[in-house]
Amino acid sequence: MISKEEIGRRIKKVREEQHLTLKNVEAKAGISATHISEIERGKTSPTIGALIRIADALSKDPAYFIEEEELCDTSFVALEDRKQENLERVKGTRELLTNSIPSGKINAQLLTLAPAESDKIELHNHDGDEAALVLKGKVKFMVSSQLHELEEGDSIYYITGQEHGYLNASKEEEAKMIWFASERRVE
Repeated sequence: MISKEEIGRRIKKVREEQHLTLKNVEAKAGISATHISEIERGKTSPTIGALIRIADALSKDPAYFIEEEELCDTSFVALEDRKQENLERVKGTRELLTNSIPSGKINAQLLTLAPAESDKIELHNHDGDEAALVLKGKVKFMVSSQLHELEEGDSIYYITGQEHGYLNASKEEEAKMIWFASERRVE
């Protein structure tokens, strides 16, 4: 859990980066400069309402100030920095193309699917949205009992509360796709 001192440090850092005085933030947020100063020094915790108003005054998402890890507003992942991990539900690997950003809702990955060992698609469901663009090969998607066979250049988008799953349509060649999800879990 993030401390009130860390919340205050982040608020002060952003305010100073924007060359704003406590009075400037007071005028924009409708919160006294004295109270903002107390928050910045970790003497008091902001209420949710105060945090939202301060964040708006600083043009930041409120989550920036309370997320466990201080995240950048922009995600950049260099090719040489991409890490490869094994997928869990199908044979293959994923590489993260994006890192988390404050209140980030989307992540992108490059999935490489090994040739299929069977035609059985393992189905699952969870909260969020997912989309995929096939770059190489053919991929079978099952969404709510409906089979979609995607080829290079084809894409799909669906709500993940529905039973869904996918697999490489080939038993001989790998398939590649760009994967977009509104949550961290992509398996």
